[in-house]
Amino acid sequence: MNRDLFKQDIPRMSMVDMVVERIKTLLIEQKLKPGDMLPSENVLAESLKVSRGSIREAMKILSAFGIVEIRRGDGTYITTSVNKKLFNPLLFKILVDTRDYRELIDLRAMMERGIVDLVIRHATDEELKELSRVLEKMEELSKTEKEGHKERDKADLEFHKVLGKLCKNSMIENIYSFVMELFAPTINATYGLEEHKQLFQALMERNIEKAEQSIDQHTRVWCQANGIHY
Repeated sequence: MNRDLFKQDIPRMSMVDMVVERIKTLLIEQKLKPGDMLPSENVLAESLKVSRGSIREAMKILSAFGIVEIRRGDGTYITTSVNKKLFNPLLFKILVDTRDYRELIDLRAMMERGIVDLVIRHATDEELKELSRVLEKMEELSKTEKEGHKERDKADLEFHKVLGKLCKNSMIENIYSFVMELFAPTINATYGLEEHKQLFQALMERNIEKAEQSIDQHTRVWCQANGIHY
């Protein structure tokens, strides 16, 4: 790999941040691609005119974000797939910012409308049966468990995660998954089972209008159950 790739004018930032920023820029410019092996610590330090310690610290940060994979005894590689760790900083920001559920509801509704469109276009009838199995689990638990039971509510969350998976876009799936994790504490499957059934039926019929109506109705039911005016 060309060492000159890593050379740049050093801005006013820490050496570690500069290394992280340079790797990020090379990824954006597609000069580094998934699966690429990075040069050795010594070569990177020489190219970027920083210490080996700065390189090591930068690699730890990039590894924590899921951008690189450090293979002991082998080398450091750009990860080859979307990693959930990439979204942790965004998740943390949402968690520490002042929570406005209306903004989260807008985000969730926007994503779900796009997701059902992708599911209708890309998921097979056989794949959609996975949603049916989750619905059966939810229904069975609703008959046997007390209201608010964690297992039934977990099944509700599972329904949404399967829905995300069936859109067949790993980046959307991961973002939607962490958005739903933010809603997890407020999930009560008692209020969503019928809307989930309606959504499943609309997906099987490949009816985008009915699917979107089900999403809108589910949003209204959730807001009412949680005392949110939306």
